[in-house]
Amino acid sequence: MIRQKPIRIFAAAAALASLLLLLVAPAVAQEPDEASAPPLLLAIDATDDSYVLVRTSQVPVDVDITINGLPADVSRAVPLHDSALDIETMIVIDNSVHLDALLDDFLTAAVDYVERAPAAETIGVYTTGGGARLRIGISDDHERTVEAIEGVVASTDESHLWDGIRGAAIDLRGGEAGRTNLIVFAGSGDGGSTSSIAASRGAVLAANASIFVVAHENGTVPLAALSNIAATSVGGALAATTDRALIAAYGGSVADVIAGTYVLSYRSDVLANGQVMTISIDGTLLEASYVPGTLTFGASLTPFLSRGSDALPFLQGDTARVLGLLFGAVAAALGAWVIASMFQKDPSGLDNMLRVYTDPYGAASTDEESKSGFAKNLLLKRAVEITESLAERRGFLVKAEHALERADLPLRAGEALTVYAGIILAGFIVGLLMGGTLLMALIVGGFATITPPAVVNFMAKRRRKAFMAQLPDTLQLLSSTLKAGYSFMQGVEAVSQEVVDPMGIELRRVVTEAQLGRAVEDALDASAERMESPDFAWAVMAVRIQREVGGNLSELLLTVSETMTSRESLRRDVAALTAEGKMSAIVLGALPILLGFAMWVMNPEYIGTLFEDGVGQILLVSSVLAALAGFAWMSKIINIDI
Repeated sequence: MIRQKPIRIFAAAAALASLLLLLVAPAVAQEPDEASAPPLLLAIDATDDSYVLVRTSQVPVDVDITINGLPADVSRAVPLHDSALDIETMIVIDNSVHLDALLDDFLTAAVDYVERAPAAETIGVYTTGGGARLRIGISDDHERTVEAIEGVVASTDESHLWDGIRGAAIDLRGGEAGRTNLIVFAGSGDGGSTSSIAASRGAVLAANASIFVVAHENGTVPLAALSNIAATSVGGALAATTDRALIAAYGGSVADVIAGTYVLSYRSDVLANGQVMTISIDGTLLEASYVPGTLTFGASLTPFLSRGSDALPFLQGDTARVLGLLFGAVAAALGAWVIASMFQKDPSGLDNMLRVYTDPYGAASTDEESKSGFAKNLLLKRAVEITESLAERRGFLVKAEHALERADLPLRAGEALTVYAGIILAGFIVGLLMGGTLLMALIVGGFATITPPAVVNFMAKRRRKAFMAQLPDTLQLLSSTLKAGYSFMQGVEAVSQEVVDPMGIELRRVVTEAQLGRAVEDALDASAERMESPDFAWAVMAVRIQREVGGNLSELLLTVSETMTSRESLRRDVAALTAEGKMSAIVLGALPILLGFAMWVMNPEYIGTLFEDGVGQILLVSSVLAALAGFAWMSKIINIDI
């Protein structure tokens, strides 16, 4: 059994890693089924010709509209391409010096979109290599547009991405949401635009455009900024991938999405200052409020292509599916073997060891029983044993035991460490599944790592504070029992039954240890060390000296109690005088974090410079270090030992 433990530990770790990859690979590689995408409300035109623009992946069959709870007359759903409404599209192509063969995929996707577009749709083309350049203005001459796209060649200069997006959005002239589109092919970072990210985003919003971005995940494309622009546009989407086949097919994907935009004309006699429209499309409900006589735009669009993980780019496409199947098979095999071995009987268990003394035939039957089926040991018990073994080798077990004792938590160190490991693992998995990136997994996992020890330390400090507050009264009570004629041991036992916890439980433990043969002074010293109480250690030292040299122990304890009472009074006076400094330290420490978070919520592009620009990152790190140094300095000033 002892030789098998390392093998089981390795197999358990391998099975756990395989299961984790099995969960992660489909999450970052799966392409959403367009048929399952819910309908999206793009715009409500409540002017003379009232209509609603919705986007859905299936042809709407059963459509109902109610306004303020009253039914409205609805005509059938008409595809946007078949309606009399105009459609405008601008295509922005990155043809910078770094693209190489990727430019061909961009051009293939752009040509595919133009060839699928209806004849009435007007399309223009921009390129960004060496500066934003209009290749062809918005026109319904699709043949000339295709020629312009096919004539694009790789530039010898960097991409001016933000200039291209801003120029294309301005040329769209501010159309209607759902009818104005901007398609961007990005393969590199920005290399010298005069326009900022915020200016590009503002131009897209002013044009009411739905921006569709395909980005090659090569580490240089500003995915965060592009994702923010796509998310805040009306019905926009970002697709980030390294699969060139997906990139080449992106034009057709956008064409299919735009073709899924339908016009729902309606007529209503309900008039009010504010109206609420509820639309039922094949059982799915959409709701929005609008003002009659105005044009109101809808909310955001769920991306129709999955955005791959920035941190795990290799887990995408066919590679991820193969890895998922492979690791799934390995995880299933290893997991089954580990679980089966963990449920086997352990012949070295306590019951089997005691059976030699309780059953004269126990020793002979043990070996036979250990060979049969499953046993009494549970999976959790074996996991705790493995954790205890690993923690003991690295010196964590004793530290965990002391921390649990100080906090008075009724857990074995192995049990607590097993739960702690499970919390950390769950934190990493939740962060990875929620954020889809390794950074989010590290953030959530880090929070899960520091939270349990912080909670245990908080409970220990609270218990220690209560113990210190009870100590003077306890010594006075013990002095009274000695005056009443009790021996020291009898007095400790009597006081332990009268005082409340945590003092009561600590004294009862001292009595129990003394009854088991430990010297009472040693038991009291252990309690003082366990509670980290220098005052109690001082009192125990006084008791030890008195028992060696003699004297009036009752008067000695009373004097020690009065001294501790005076020290506690002084300690509280100091706490009151330093309260303002402590509050100032808390406010000054939390203010930059809270203010930065508020600015990030209100204007992500403004605060994003600190994380994206090199100088901003240097300033951010310097500010954090300076804040930590200042906080440590203030903490040193206001924390006064009494």
